[in-house]
Amino acid sequence: MRKHLLLLSSFWLLAACAGNRREVRLTSEPSIERALDIVGSTGEGRPLLKFLYKNPARFEYANTPGTCHKFSLKTREIFLPLDYKGSDLVLALALARAAYIYRLYTVTGLDEVISEEEELGAIFQARLALELNLMNADFEKAGGAAEIKNDFCTYVLENPGYAMAQARRKALSPDPDCQRPRETLENQRVWLEKTLRAINEETFYQLLYERDMARVRKGVMPASAAMKNDAVLRAMPTYEVYRYQRTFYDRQSDSFSRFGKTYTGEIKKDSSWRAAHREELDRAREEFSACNLVQ
Repeated sequence: MRKHLLLLSSFWLLAACAGNRREVRLTSEPSIERALDIVGSTGEGRPLLKFLYKNPARFEYANTPGTCHKFSLKTREIFLPLDYKGSDLVLALALARAAYIYRLYTVTGLDEVISEEEELGAIFQARLALELNLMNADFEKAGGAAEIKNDFCTYVLENPGYAMAQARRKALSPDPDCQRPRETLENQRVWLEKTLRAINEETFYQLLYERDMARVRKGVMPASAAMKNDAVLRAMPTYEVYRYQRTFYDRQSDSFSRFGKTYTGEIKKDSSWRAAHREELDRAREEFSACNLVQ
């Protein structure tokens, strides 16, 4: 009887979890739904999926060029490359990387996606690929998936540091279709210090407006939003502007500090993971030994 009650309790617990999950729709695309299930089936992806159901984002296919993820962070929308629809496994990798970056953005409080998030996203994606035991044939089903495959091969055949450097170089290269170039944490720190030293309201206004216009050029923000932000700020009384300036600086500084700690912690986590998964790495080195790495 006791065993029966225990099993019944477990059943209702699972049913409740499933019910909560059904109430949160992360996508309208069946193929993306399958990719989400794949991510959730892995040790690396399970906590990420749990985070997504607590902090939902909407995943859809992009209707613009580029085999890259794109974000509309204010509306919590993430757009994935349609080219990867041919392979649920490769699509799962693309989704996981974008979702991981979205989680970093959410928990650290940054205003936008930065290069360092792309770096961490690249090595997270590689760990997930190793856990899923991807083969060359899986990439071929997604048209080769050149960018993802190259990032994975770099991680496996070279080392995480080199994989992160490659991801950084790509993130900093101009490509408006992929919302690049990204900012770096250091560039953002320098810019933030300028806002603190702004000697009058006009200088502060201009710094924020120029930042928003740079986002417009990268396709991250519509021009109307940049103009609205500028108008709202200029309408503030002078004493409110000074208070806003100080609050803005403190909030951004806290976000940078949180991200710095997260960045260091994620690199340590990756090192420990590699040490514990030598067999998967050896298998992948053999399977992908013929990779032609893009330098």
